[in-house]
Amino acid sequence: MKLSSAIVLIAASVLFAKAETQQVTPAEQRIAAARQQIASDPKKPEAYNNLALAFISRAHETASPDYDRQAAEAIATGLSLAPQDFQLRKAHVALLLDQHEFGRARDEAKDLNLHNPDDATVHGYLARAYLGLGDYQHAETSAQWMLNLQPFNVPGLLIAADLREHYGDPEGALEVLDRAYAETSPGETGELAAIANHIAAVEISMGKLDSASQMLQRADELFPGYPETLKNRARVGVVHPAVEAAAPSSSATHHDRVEPAMPSPTMTPVVFSPVPAALLVPHATGTERIIHTMQSRVQGNPKDPAAYSALGAAFFQRARETGDVEDFQLAEQALNKSLDLNSADFSADAAYSTMAEVCMGEHRFSDAITYAQKALALGSGDLSSFAIVGDANADMGEYERAAVAYSRLDISGESASQPRSVYVRDSRTSYLKFVSGDTTGAIRLMQSAVAAGTEARLPAENLAWLYYELGEYEFQAGDIAAANNAYLAALNIHPGDYRALAGLGKLRGNQGRYAEAIKLYQSAIAVVPMPTYVAELGDLYTKAGNPAEAGKQYQLVQYIGLLGHINQVLHNRDLALFYADHDIKLDESLALAHKEFEVRHDIYTWDALAWALYKNGKYQEASDAIENALRPGARDALLFFHAGMIASRLGQSALAKDNLQQALSINPRFHVIYAGVATQQLKLLQDQPGLTASQGQNHVP
Repeated sequence: MKLSSAIVLIAASVLFAKAETQQVTPAEQRIAAARQQIASDPKKPEAYNNLALAFISRAHETASPDYDRQAAEAIATGLSLAPQDFQLRKAHVALLLDQHEFGRARDEAKDLNLHNPDDATVHGYLARAYLGLGDYQHAETSAQWMLNLQPFNVPGLLIAADLREHYGDPEGALEVLDRAYAETSPGETGELAAIANHIAAVEISMGKLDSASQMLQRADELFPGYPETLKNRARVGVVHPAVEAAAPSSSATHHDRVEPAMPSPTMTPVVFSPVPAALLVPHATGTERIIHTMQSRVQGNPKDPAAYSALGAAFFQRARETGDVEDFQLAEQALNKSLDLNSADFSADAAYSTMAEVCMGEHRFSDAITYAQKALALGSGDLSSFAIVGDANADMGEYERAAVAYSRLDISGESASQPRSVYVRDSRTSYLKFVSGDTTGAIRLMQSAVAAGTEARLPAENLAWLYYELGEYEFQAGDIAAANNAYLAALNIHPGDYRALAGLGKLRGNQGRYAEAIKLYQSAIAVVPMPTYVAELGDLYTKAGNPAEAGKQYQLVQYIGLLGHINQVLHNRDLALFYADHDIKLDESLALAHKEFEVRHDIYTWDALAWALYKNGKYQEASDAIENALRPGARDALLFFHAGMIASRLGQSALAKDNLQQALSINPRFHVIYAGVATQQLKLLQDQPGLTASQGQNHVP
């Protein structure tokens, strides 16, 4: 289907409107308005109805089930004021439909229809419920009633499009969707992005991939980070074509590997939209409520192993959300209590597997494998603990063992296509693709994991993590716009997500937009003061010409990294690189790198060791270490930069130039400082072939 002039005109007006008001989405605007209504008159049921519908819209914009929970709370409050309120009861049906409870939605909508047979929205809800139940004849009847009562209303057109698809008329579906797009207000960017995705999905099913790609690009322009866009991209391969690559082999070398084709990054400036202020700070999640509920349960029944297991899982989830390492200890205490009460039957599987995840969070990789294997030994049939076995091996650099563990997730039968199974498998195997040098394959698998995680309705933080990892792969591929969209999607789903905030700051800092980058890093650190992010903030202050503030950040890095035993374990590698980057405490940098190497031998520990050796003047040892870091084939620009500087110091000009060119070709703006150093060093090597790295700038000031 060709885009109609109406769609083009609407899109143009939407983009203009977005340039004028970038602060909040349409759903967020309605949430704010409804909250103002409630503040003015907390006894007004209409305000709670408006709030509930706004939360449901926001759930569509973010794919976060937390907004559905808030919608349910708003409906419950409204109904407590007016138990028979017709609009609130309609909102409850909308919520049931959103949660795919089609049977209940149908029954409640039928009751509403008896009270008011001329309500077009109720007919639409009936049609959607019947569609979900596979009752297409009744769906068609209800949809026709809706369109008779309100001709060309957008929800009715969307239902009509679904029916035409079902009856084998995709061209007819596209015509109806085209009309729905034209009837939608330009300010409703979320609805327009949803319709654009619906059009793209139909075109994908018809094999019209180029047209679908254009529509997905339009959806990105309308609403960056819209969840359905990445799901459809995973189907069509818009961002990168799919390629196959084997798991990394320890016997391969980076000199003779076959690298998958990658699109060459361009230096075209990326236009960044302002990040809405509402996304810079965390929003309350349901985790605290679960913790309080489980604490009450274990107080009421101290012999309940399932309650202790759930409490441990909730503490672990809070650790993921806040970065507070004390929650690892609280989780471990609750899980140990659960296992003291029950460690032998199938029901202990959850406690063992969560304990394995806690050990991963504390970098106790061998312990993680032990607990995961205990979970598997119970024979519950849940194979997800193989993912933890694989994760631990991957973090230790045992990539072949990790591949074997992940292969156990490739199950056959009905469960193989379940969204949660797909998410667990593809989110893990994507990393092996990246390590082996297949960044495009890693992106493809992570897109699949994002789509499956969305469908599985993962908690907001977990889904945001998938988007963040996708953004990291996109950054490694040099696709800055795609990385930006992925980080924004993570923030939309999980406001205040510290990883996504730092990712957005990194992109802006690397483009020279230091003030924006500093603000984003400050927001990230206010949530979780990760030493790596504090160091990167210091580097931004350095580039912005504020050495005094940079110095404060560098002092903070050292303080945080040495604060408590767990921090010392978690941040050995970060501190080793920080000291080496900034030419301070170089002997300690090397000691920390060696200490980390005792625990794991993955590519990034080899890299940290190589860089620490290089800064300590042990150039040949550094060369041997960086060779091990590069051997599996990862296309990481920073690894190639380190390799280039080491080779240059050894007088290996040809190898140095090759590695520096590799770094800049992967991502010309891979680091706020080192990208410039790489460019400068490469030019010097080309102009003066005998030059070594010691004669040029090779450290962060």
